[in-house]
Amino acid sequence: MARHPTPINALASSLRQLPFFSARRDTDGEARLYVGRALTAAAEERYDVALVFCEKALAAAPGNLAARLLVGRIYHHAYEDVDRAVAAYRKVITLAGYDADNPYCRAAREALDELVRDVNAEG
Repeated sequence: MARHPTPINALASSLRQLPFFSARRDTDGEARLYVGRALTAAAEERYDVALVFCEKALAAAPGNLAARLLVGRIYHHAYEDVDRAVAAYRKVITLAGYDADNPYCRAAREALDELVRDVNAEG
């Protein structure tokens, strides 16, 4: 099973607070639905299912930062796949325009910092 389920559950809670999940006009309804299902699956430690829902969300809205951030977290904490986690986090940062005020960009940068600390601690 997963070594670090807590960060993914924390991410699920924090993602629900970000603008994508606010009550404002829903322009990405299909993607939003899939991300919600992905968050539920991740919270239940069904990471393969969560990744499938993230893929569906990204097919509906390729710029969906919530789905991309969740993919990074799953690869980072559940599968411990450093390369895929780094790629996902970098994609979030790039799509967010390197904007430090963007909550997804900030979360991805923090996750990358955490990943580097984890790798350095192991090495």
